[in-house]
Amino acid sequence: MATDSTGGLHYSRDETAGVHEPQLDYSNPHGQRVGPRWVRGEVVFAMPQGIIHVDPDKQKWANEYVVVYNIDGPDGRPERVPGQYGIYDSKPGDPNYSPIWRYSYVVVPRDYEPNTLRSEEAALNSGYEVVQADTYTN
Repeated sequence: MATDSTGGLHYSRDETAGVHEPQLDYSNPHGQRVGPRWVRGEVVFAMPQGIIHVDPDKQKWANEYVVVYNIDGPDGRPERVPGQYGIYDSKPGDPNYSPIWRYSYVVVPRDYEPNTLRSEEAALNSGYEVVQADTYTN
């Protein structure tokens, strides 16, 4: 996991340069952080803006599943699986979509192969522990 002003919550695969992938060709003129995420087995791209503080009873939010080895990593934060994309439960156009994401950590063993989990359904049916956090991002 990398650290910066977003609180270190971005994925190591997130880029600040242009993105030239089959799913997205984006010049990224302002150097925003852009990276791939899974939604129902499909790759989408997101621009994470960092932690926000919301009242979850008043603010609509969607789920993001973050695949980790443990919740209390060596730096005191969850230790993400390198190379694993985040997993969103929705994307723009879905009825339950929101640009506000509530983290749930999916705790996997060290022999987990990155990007084996590619959907909310797979994460919830994996048998791995899922821990909902009080962390919200935009």
